[in-house]
Amino acid sequence: MVLPTTMSGRHTGTFVTYDENARPSGAFPATGKTFSVTPTHWCRIADGWLIEHWLNRDDLGQALQPGWAPPTPRYVLRMRLALRRARRSRADMNEPS
Repeated sequence: MVLPTTMSGRHTGTFVTYDENARPSGAFPATGKTFSVTPTHWCRIADGWLIEHWLNRDDLGQALQPGWAPPTPRYVLRMRLALRRARRSRADMNEPS
């Protein structure tokens, strides 16, 4: 089964990525720009069960549209500040009350 999809939106908030230990590893502050990408899901179904799933997506296209890549020096600074805020926020959540 093939499922072509469209994902579109406006980048209005900080997008945070996490490492394998659930710690913030990257942060992309809001740009206010719109994006639209067309990922395609490829699924293999057997006996009514989803057996395999593949996803084709355009990560570079998605990064170019809101201005994440190539980043300007100003945006790199904003990314570093946003990552610092995300890490501090995460640390505050883990402190005992």
